[in-house]
Amino acid sequence: MIIVDDHLALLAIAGSLPDLGQPGPVTTTYGFHYRLARAVSDSARSGTLSRRLQQAPAALNRVLRPPANRLLVLDPRASVDEAVSVAIERGANLLLAELVGAAVHHRASVRITPGNMGRTWAAVMDAAGVNFATVRPWVRP
Repeated sequence: MIIVDDHLALLAIAGSLPDLGQPGPVTTTYGFHYRLARAVSDSARSGTLSRRLQQAPAALNRVLRPPANRLLVLDPRASVDEAVSVAIERGANLLLAELVGAAVHHRASVRITPGNMGRTWAAVMDAAGVNFATVRPWVRP
C-alpha cells in the first residue's frame, strides 16, 4: 500500500499517476482527501490543484467518489491511536500525525509532492520507520 498526498491523489483519480517506485494500492488519508475536495469545490480559491482542473463540477464528483481501482480513502478511525502517539511524541500537526499514523498502522509507504513536505516530515517518517519519498509529478522532461 502507498499513501499519497492531495496532489498525487488528484493524478491517481485522473489516471495520470507518475511512477511511485513500488507497486500496491494507492490510498490517501482523510486529511489529504478533504484538502483536495476543498480545493476542487471552492471557486473562490485559486491554488495549484484548482488551476489544474478543466471541468470543476465533473472533477469534484470524481474527487468526492474516487474510482476504487485508482484511489482509496483510508478510514482515520483505524489508525487514530498511532496518529495520537505521533502527535504527542513528535509534536506533529494533524495532517502529519494522521499520515504517519496511517502509514505505521497499514505498514504502508508514503509518497508526497515536495511542496507538501514540512521541514520535520522526513525526520518524523524516519523515526517511525516509514518508507518515505517525494515525487515530482509535473516536471517536464
